[in-house]
This record gives sequence, C-alpha cells and structure tokens, in this order.
Amino acid sequence: MSQRNERSTQAELSGVSHWLIHHAAHLAPESLSSRLEEEWLADLESRSSALSRLRFAVGCCWASMVIVNDCPRSQVPAASPVAAARGFITLADRSFGYFSLRSATLFLIAGLHAALFYGLITTLSHTRGIVPPPILENQALKDVPREKVSVPQSLTRDWTFAVPKPDVEIPSALLPSDHVTTNVGEELIEPYAPPLPVTPTHVVARVAGGPGAGFPDTADFYPSHSILLGEQGFSTVRVCVDSHGRLTSDPTTVQSSGSSRLDEGALKLARAGSGHFRATTEDGQPVNSCYPVGIRFQLKK
Repeated sequence: MSQRNERSTQAELSGVSHWLIHHAAHLAPESLSSRLEEEWLADLESRSSALSRLRFAVGCCWASMVIVNDCPRSQVPAASPVAAARGFITLADRSFGYFSLRSATLFLIAGLHAALFYGLITTLSHTRGIVPPPILENQALKDVPREKVSVPQSLTRDWTFAVPKPDVEIPSALLPSDHVTTNVGEELIEPYAPPLPVTPTHVVARVAGGPGAGFPDTADFYPSHSILLGEQGFSTVRVCVDSHGRLTSDPTTVQSSGSSRLDEGALKLARAGSGHFRATTEDGQPVNSCYPVGIRFQLKK
C-alpha cells in the first residue's frame, strides 16, 4: 500500500514539473520558447528523483522570468539584423509590471517550499503506522467442577451366562495321575575352566618402495624431440622389483602423460633404474613387490 502511494506521489510531482517547464517556456520570448522547452525537458528526463525534477522545474521558471526581464517579447523582433548577427539584443527595463524581481524570487521560493510540504503531507497521510501486537498476559484458569455421571442400574446388575458342556471326551492319557514318581539322578558338575587368553592379531608394518640411491636423472631420458616441441607431462609407471631393488618384469605405463614420447622416455628411465630401486619392507625386512612410480618431465625456465 505504501509503495502504491509513493508511486502516485511521484507521478503527481512529475506532472507538476512538466507543467512548470511548459509554462516557463511559454513565458520566454517566442524565438526562444520552443528551444528552451526542448532543452529543459531533455534535462528533466535525465534526473532520477521526483524532488530533483521539481527543483529543476522551479529553477526553469525563475530563469524564464529573468530572460523576460532582460529581453521582453516586444523587443526581440525589433532587433536589427546587424545586432542579431553580432550577438547583441536590445535590453529593456527590468520591470515585471506589478512585481519586482526580488518579489518574484520570493514567491518562487515560497511556492517551492509549499510544493515540498504538500508532497511530504501527502506521503505521510497515506502511510499507515504499524500497530504493535498486544502484550500477552497469563490468566489463571478457573477450576471447572466435575459432574458426577450416574450409571443406570440396568448396567450394574449381575449377568449370568450359561455355557453348555462340550461333547468332546478327554482321553485318559492326558489326565493327571495320582501316582507320580520322579527319578532324580546325580548331576555331574564340570570343573571351572578359565577362558583362554586372546592372542592379539599381528599387524604387518609395510613400507612401500620407490626410487633409491643412484637412480638415474630424469633429464638424461628427456626425449629431444619433446624438448624442441616444449612437451611436458607426468607419467606413472608400474614396476615389480625384488628384495634387492632389481626389476623382475618389464615396467608398464599405468597413467599416460598425454604424449607417447614422454611415456616411452619414462619406461626407459624405469628400465635403466633396475638395481637402484628401494625394495618394499614388511616389519623391516625387504620383500618382492610391485608399486607405481611417478616420473615428471618438466622444462627448466
């Protein structure tokens, strides 16, 4: 609701601004009227807020009065062609008839304040205040007396149901006998045996191997053609070595670098490093194993 009132107020102020500019342009001399109205309307559209447009329209009215005072309508056509060509216009007496320039300025300022006051009153009159919710108060509930419900006597009478005797004969084997004998033997009690101790599971400490001391340098196996083309990449090779760090099978490419030349260089480096691999250890003892080795080919800047 408040947004709708604000939009209507802005629309009213915009209409007043257009009317003031139109009126101010018609007060100016006829030779300047259409040009001033066009320029003033263009400047008016460039302003965003309604109040700035209203102030601009009032300023246009004051400027129009100054133009009329300095250059009356009756003397603009009478200007000589030579004076018009040189940019001079005959000045007349600064007279507004019944009002002076100071009085007109005061009236314009008073009208501007009245328009602003009217817009403020209109906006506030359509704005509804938010009423705070009432304060909740706790109220003690009154005890409601319990009503005694009388039970009719017809519901409290004794009811007797006659159940006919079943015609099924109970076999004599299921009937309890008066002569019951029980044989109680001696129960064997086994001696208490303590639970066996739980042997903890041994966890093998495994350390994966990798390139060891004396492993060849990657730069020695960098393909020359890849260096000329500026190829770089990371290739992962899977190697299987024994406990002495020697290859037990031919290495294979697990993850390609994107270049077949770099992958082949990585395989050559892995073959040349046989005997220089660090073997995998289990509980500190070297064992045969297979593991991946990452080889990066990178050019130095």
